[in-house]
Amino acid sequence: MVVGRPTACVMRVAVVGAQHGHVQGLTRKILCEPGVELVAVAEAESSVRHDVAGVFGVPAVEDYRELLDGSIDAAILGPINAEKGRITSTCLEAGVHVLVDKPAVTTHDDLDMVERAAKGRAQMSCALTERYSAPYRAAKLAIDAGEIGEIVSSVAHRPHKCRPANRPEWFFDRHLNGGAILDLCIHDIDVARWLHGEEPVAVAATQGNARFLEYSDFIDHAEVWLRFETAGCAFVRGSWLTPEEAPYHGDCQMWIEGTKGSIQIRTSAERSCTIDTGGASKRLTEFSDQIGLGDRPRPNGVASDFCAAVRGETDLVTMCADVIASHRWALRARDAADNGTLVTERSSG
Repeated sequence: MVVGRPTACVMRVAVVGAQHGHVQGLTRKILCEPGVELVAVAEAESSVRHDVAGVFGVPAVEDYRELLDGSIDAAILGPINAEKGRITSTCLEAGVHVLVDKPAVTTHDDLDMVERAAKGRAQMSCALTERYSAPYRAAKLAIDAGEIGEIVSSVAHRPHKCRPANRPEWFFDRHLNGGAILDLCIHDIDVARWLHGEEPVAVAATQGNARFLEYSDFIDHAEVWLRFETAGCAFVRGSWLTPEEAPYHGDCQMWIEGTKGSIQIRTSAERSCTIDTGGASKRLTEFSDQIGLGDRPRPNGVASDFCAAVRGETDLVTMCADVIASHRWALRARDAADNGTLVTERSSG
């Protein structure tokens, strides 16, 4: 199904899977980039397919594989979480670049499949967006400059509103959704690897359902502990427990403690990075979009980064290897929670 012909300056993209609202947000950001054309929305569920295609005024396609005949250069993926690994791999193997909403996979087998497919020429990125967030980048600059000394520990808190009435049925099925560790904690597992500056060596975790008991297979909170070889430890907590009455979706925060000081990051209820070195404290609330990115403009964060990488202008800020590694540790964390064990890189194979 050839819906358009490539030109030297136009990148043809399609939405592939529209089961989560995130994909519409990613698509709008992609369309703000120069030389990008949305050519279709591919989605198996008829009502969703036509609704989203109508929003963007493009053709609706039932089977995304019809577009892998040269019709598109890139795909923005937002299908049911459990389907992402297979669809990502199929697109990559067809030479189509992929920007997938998180989580990119829900099983070890799917992660292995994506890792193999990503060895080809197509770029693969994931909406692990905190590496593009100015407060986190300000923290990274301070850590790399030695302002708080060596990292001893970090704590990340990611509560969200659940709003069950606005969620599809699959969201409450752990096997289709992946659980809170994959859906929420993945952000801070990725950030912890980035800020601590090395790979974890062990993980322990817990998870459960404390509030939404009417959904027997739903995980509404999870806690993850990561140990690093020389860079301390990280504690990550994600939940769907923010009260519906709260004025924000979730008061996401992170604290990093070092041998010479500490950093607090807030990104939801307020946007700030506070660096405390004992005798001096600075609280940053005004940020340049360029902070921490040098001379590489990223006005639309992950979308700008993805488009630049597809065009061969620069490497991705969050490399495919980082996407794979962060999901690997999230899956190990879920294994640890399921089995009540400590999981190490060696024990997980």
